[in-house]
Amino acid sequence: MRGAIRAVSEFSFPESIDWNFNMTLIRDIMIKEVESIRPESTLSQAVAFLVRHHVGGAPVVDDCGQLVGEISEAALIDTLFNAELGNAPVSRYMTRDVQMVRPNDPLSHAARLFALYSFRRLPVVEDRKLVGIVSRRDLMSHALTSNEILVEPLEELFPALAQFS
Repeated sequence: MRGAIRAVSEFSFPESIDWNFNMTLIRDIMIKEVESIRPESTLSQAVAFLVRHHVGGAPVVDDCGQLVGEISEAALIDTLFNAELGNAPVSRYMTRDVQMVRPNDPLSHAARLFALYSFRRLPVVEDRKLVGIVSRRDLMSHALTSNEILVEPLEELFPALAQFS
């Protein structure tokens, strides 16, 4: 027993460990001022919104600011060729099953979702309300300007992948 105690007391940590390590959270890089679309907006208004803001998709929120869906270029492209659909509500064409993140989630959570799916952006939700958005570009920008070492997102899910990287 004494040997085990002595061995622990003789152990010293490497000097290179950063004891002030702070994991980056979604809130640290998310865009806080997010433009959104209402479910009752028309498809024509949605197309104009996306073009005006130079984005490929946008969150859809209700009167209370709660995220109810997302509308994307992919959902709207077919409607452009049918004049009758211009006045149809966004709610009929939006995706209701939206992947989202929370402000206090680690950045690796968003990286994992970006790696697994073809999302370009993820809404950030707190108490069911839209509070921000994080994009692939935000993540790449953070990686370029930060000294933080980011773990390969899929290796966290499938540790066996580490041998191939």
